[in-house]
Amino acid sequence: MLKLQWLQVHQFRSVQPGTRLSFSPSLNVLLGENGTGKTMLLELVAAVASSDFSALKAESFDLEYELTSDTGRITVRVRNEAGEGGTGLVMDLVVAPGDMAWPLVIHREGQQVTVSRQDDTSDVVHERIAPEVGGRLWLVLMSGGIAWVEKTGEGAAAVEPLLAMAREVSAQAGLGRFDEGLGYFDQLYQVELRLSRRAEGVLATGTGLASEDLLDGLRKVAAAQWGSARYVLPAESIPFLRDAARLLGFVSAEALLAPLESQPQGRYETLSLGHLELVFTGPGGKRVSARELGYGQKRFVAFLHYLAHARAVVVADELAHALHPRQLRAGLEQLGARQAFLTSQSPLLLDSLKFDSAEHVRGTFVRCRREDGTGVLVWEDLSPDAAEDFFTAYRAASQRVGELLQARGLW
Repeated sequence: MLKLQWLQVHQFRSVQPGTRLSFSPSLNVLLGENGTGKTMLLELVAAVASSDFSALKAESFDLEYELTSDTGRITVRVRNEAGEGGTGLVMDLVVAPGDMAWPLVIHREGQQVTVSRQDDTSDVVHERIAPEVGGRLWLVLMSGGIAWVEKTGEGAAAVEPLLAMAREVSAQAGLGRFDEGLGYFDQLYQVELRLSRRAEGVLATGTGLASEDLLDGLRKVAAAQWGSARYVLPAESIPFLRDAARLLGFVSAEALLAPLESQPQGRYETLSLGHLELVFTGPGGKRVSARELGYGQKRFVAFLHYLAHARAVVVADELAHALHPRQLRAGLEQLGARQAFLTSQSPLLLDSLKFDSAEHVRGTFVRCRREDGTGVLVWEDLSPDAAEDFFTAYRAASQRVGELLQARGLW
């Protein structure tokens, strides 16, 4: 899994220049009062982890960060000068796949990519790329690898580790912030799926929040149900829906989709599906639409769907909001090996945390505050002393984590 190792902010909105944060590969919890930029930091993390800065193209910023995984490491410096006279987006990458003997240096500016070996800057090649590449890192990596192969003649095998990392980065495309309300739940119903029936089977693609869970489930049943007035996907074929039914105490669930249009396309027939409905069945046989669930139940269903898409990195705002403690624990267990960035103004999330060392404490928390007078946002890791002081109190006292944090002025 590709994870965010660290982030340095040279320029971004009202954040203190020079801010540098180190992140845990598992759980990262942002602490701070309202108005200290926690949601802003979550959205920045989502942009960086997915390496898609298209939403920030109208802003000037200068960021540096590192993504690591078992397959290698990518260090990125990305700058954007917006407005009249601005140079636009510039990206500098040092890519060190684990199976390559030498790192590549990739510079992207405008429509041009420049590629060189880090240990030999004389080996420079160029490749023109389309403007729509934008800040999407995986496309820049792919362009760099292809440029190297085309200009040096070394063959694709020479840069296959680089291309493998590009594919790993692309798997995080579309990563966003799971919001503190029901915005994500409402977006579930805007999904549209498209089927194409071919001799080798049915292909499925989607727009909106079409998770791989939903697409995989649709592939399994579409051939048998082709031409139906309604497509019924049982929860057993959609893991997030199956887990939602089980954890919310329902006997079963299913997803329903209705055809929007059907048309021939060459030798293939295509079909668009929409009007998604999620229906749960209780122990007594009563069927309940997800739209009729309670507020907290809706958030829980939406979060499980979010996890089906966020396979490596999770960015969730006020995760504990409206969730029963049992649902929150279940949600945290569902994180698995993912790297998570969470906020909570409720002690429910904080009190569920366990620590085994001061270093564990320091790696978990990020403090967010706003300087009095200047309004500058200060984001910082806990100091070693603060982490040690908290861990000593945590081991000795019966107080809850939230109370300990407040008592030490950390939350």
